[in-house]
Amino acid sequence: MLYLEAHKFFKRKLVCVLLLIPILIIVLEVGGYLYQSSGYEEIQQKIEIFEKHSGILTEARIKGFWEDYQESSSDEGAGQLYYESEYLEMLIGILPNVSFDIIFGYYEGWQMFLSGFIDYIQFIPVFIAAVFSGIFTYDKVCGMQEIMLSARNGRKKCTKAKVLLAFLVANSMFLVITCIALFRMLFITQGRGWKTNIQLSVWLMESPLDMSYSVLWLHTLFLSFLAINTILLITLSVSFLAKSPVTAMCISLAILFILRPDVMDIYISDVEIAHKIISLTPCNIINTFNLAQRTPVTIGSISVQWIYIVEVVYVILLTIGMIFFFQKLAKQQKYFAT
Repeated sequence: MLYLEAHKFFKRKLVCVLLLIPILIIVLEVGGYLYQSSGYEEIQQKIEIFEKHSGILTEARIKGFWEDYQESSSDEGAGQLYYESEYLEMLIGILPNVSFDIIFGYYEGWQMFLSGFIDYIQFIPVFIAAVFSGIFTYDKVCGMQEIMLSARNGRKKCTKAKVLLAFLVANSMFLVITCIALFRMLFITQGRGWKTNIQLSVWLMESPLDMSYSVLWLHTLFLSFLAINTILLITLSVSFLAKSPVTAMCISLAILFILRPDVMDIYISDVEIAHKIISLTPCNIINTFNLAQRTPVTIGSISVQWIYIVEVVYVILLTIGMIFFFQKLAKQQKYFAT
């Protein structure tokens, strides 16, 4: 049954066109890889200087790093040197307001890697809403549903095969994009700087999280997995209930558009609770840079970081959604041949 569903799915022209997304990402990553390879030795020299001075961030450590950095840089990098010196001075300025030690080290590779990875993952929800919105409705329109459901246990096996196919395709794309981005980063940096605190990123300078780049990367993977499968579950539910592929696609894309944090921000007033609600949308939890900037939530005498709350909430929501889909929707909805 799974083979049959896969055959029908990949014969659709829209699916074939949208599968070009990971190919485009591969092309972009290869282009970036070739560009950075041309300056590979210079990058390695820069990383060595960062690693030489890695440790708890202090003014003395930054001063020693800066002296070595200036000596090794050419005149062409004067603009970048000025920018980084100004940034590091600002970072030193926030140290008195931080209740934990900031670990200094190579951060540029991790910053670019996470930023690029988050941008690439944003394509997957659009792919899911476009191609899987027709996974159930396509059979209704083509008359295939009545043929398949005439067999014994046809509804149950058909539903399971469709859901399994959707899960495998969506998460395979997620895995491919992850491996491509990770390979490029490891080739350039070999993972060095993984202990560096996220506060060295210009976007996370004031983050309350005591977290390294490698740990934030693991949170990004986990939250991206949760968000992608939540969107997939919503799309499958819409496809199951809709009457035609076009209707299902329009509804799925509309839901995805409405759940965008920048769209919701237009209609929700500028209050803290509203921003917390916005930060729970699937598209927003993929961007862990946004979550890492949020202030902790105080529960009694304990402060809990927002990123941990979001993970717990989404695990619960996804579990409840799966139970609802399989126990209620798929079993009780009228899905028999006429």
